[in-house]
Amino acid sequence: MTKKSWFQQNKEEISWNIINSILAGLLVLLGSFTTGNINPTSIIISIATALIVAVNKFKDYWLTQEKEVIEFQNKQVGLFNFF
Repeated sequence: MTKKSWFQQNKEEISWNIINSILAGLLVLLGSFTTGNINPTSIIISIATALIVAVNKFKDYWLTQEKEVIEFQNKQVGLFNFF
């Protein structure tokens, strides 16, 4: 049995969360088009807002997983103490 890192074990979950974060940002971008006032300034502002939303959503996810990652790393270190 191979030992996998926490990232390898949760690669699919992390990928889906990145996709969900990007989709949340795209919803902000699409919402800016509902005003009917589409010009370069509104597109730039909506893209900046979409990026901020995507980064914040992923940051929130990562903060919820931080404890699990630390526990996993401590468990790994504990295993190597016996060798």
